[in-house]
Amino acid sequence: MAIIILILTISVCFGMLGYWYSRNSISNVQEYIVVRNSIGSGLSIATFVATGIGAWILFAPTETAINFGLVALFGYAIGGASPLIAFWFLGPKLRSLMPNGNTLAEYVSKRFGGKAKILILAVMVFYMFVFLAAELTAVGQTVRLIAPDISMILIVSIVGLVTTAYTSYGGLRASIFTDGIQFLIILPLIVLLFLATVYVLGGPADIINEVRVNAPDKLDLGNSTGIATAVSLIIAVLAANLFHQGYWQRIFSAADDASLKKSLTVSSIIVIPIVLMAGSFGLIALTDSEAFAGIPAIAMFEIVGSKLPDLVGILIIVLVIALVMSSMDTLLNGIASLLIYEISDMSRSTQVLTTSRALTFLLLIPAIIIASREFSVLYMFFIADLVAAGFIYPVFRGMYSKLTRGWMVISSGFLGIVVSLIFFPKSDWSGVVFQIPSLNTSPSLMNSFLSCLLISVFTILVLEYIGKRYSKSADYDFDDLKRIDRD
Repeated sequence: MAIIILILTISVCFGMLGYWYSRNSISNVQEYIVVRNSIGSGLSIATFVATGIGAWILFAPTETAINFGLVALFGYAIGGASPLIAFWFLGPKLRSLMPNGNTLAEYVSKRFGGKAKILILAVMVFYMFVFLAAELTAVGQTVRLIAPDISMILIVSIVGLVTTAYTSYGGLRASIFTDGIQFLIILPLIVLLFLATVYVLGGPADIINEVRVNAPDKLDLGNSTGIATAVSLIIAVLAANLFHQGYWQRIFSAADDASLKKSLTVSSIIVIPIVLMAGSFGLIALTDSEAFAGIPAIAMFEIVGSKLPDLVGILIIVLVIALVMSSMDTLLNGIASLLIYEISDMSRSTQVLTTSRALTFLLLIPAIIIASREFSVLYMFFIADLVAAGFIYPVFRGMYSKLTRGWMVISSGFLGIVVSLIFFPKSDWSGVVFQIPSLNTSPSLMNSFLSCLLISVFTILVLEYIGKRYSKSADYDFDDLKRIDRD
């Protein structure tokens, strides 16, 4: 009962902060999903980090380190920073092309047409919904590791309902503000847990020596499996997060391009050590066979629980709730903003605002149902990432090339995904979705993601060449994007 009260108290505190900050400031849908050109670099840094760093960092990086080694963990850390680096270029570019824009789907619609918009909208919603379900799964699994008797449904319902309540009321403004508060909690707690664990185990030198004895291959930076996983993770995380509407909302919210670039630079530098520290618990687990029960995803909790005082369990609950809520509010508002902008008449602002708030609550129901199934957080992300990887180059090439057409984007993306499924592993990391015997295929994340990306790149270039040579249609006029005006 005490744990439930703690979860409820922490969640409500964050919820009240979001309500307080956004009270009396939301009168129409524009204020609900856009705070255009109003967020300074300090808050932007906090919200960019909090948006991308969810509860998944307590599970996925440790699982990666144990299964694939240190080089794969480095790949995960670089992958976590890679979308922020990409946004450094793409963010100002889209702000200049579409100064009155609000969503990436809006750009796709104007640039490539309605069919491409529906497809990319589906990709974005699918990825963000998987992210949402994975976050709820993570918070439920974390609490149950500390208090196994508590119902999974009860845990995710409390956190989910409170987050949805303040997000549906305060919109993007509440999300960004609470991100700032949660960032100030997340960063110190992760650093504290990492340093405390390293200290009680005798320091980094002792830990490294123990890993060399127990699992020397995990420290081998030339490990081919680890390198392959690292490449896969960089492509996967980059591709998926470029289709994360929450990031694009924050790009349009930045005060100016200079502030945006500064925020993205600092955020990318912060993200890398956070992921490395979290994932290091996987390597630490390999030094203690008694503490580590052999379940990679929960290695951090096993090590912390066995080496640090019981009071640390409370800090972990605070940490995971802050992580989950900082990502959930972004995802809920992002999905709602996408759907509302694309299916509603924005001239009916009051009605649309009500619909948007209702939709935010409706999104929670299937997310809770999926979270209760307790699927692998890492594998859930890989599925969504693969879908995004097929469209990343065709979509964003359209910001620079006048030759790219909607049918080219659709064709190249689908072809990349279909071929990649030949190599994509099942949830037990063995077998494949389907197999061509003559190719002697084996499960490989790197082959899956690389084939997806490279084939989509090659296809779009070939189709552009064919279109330029044989089509009589005029090149795209980028000034059309500037004519979007919904403010």
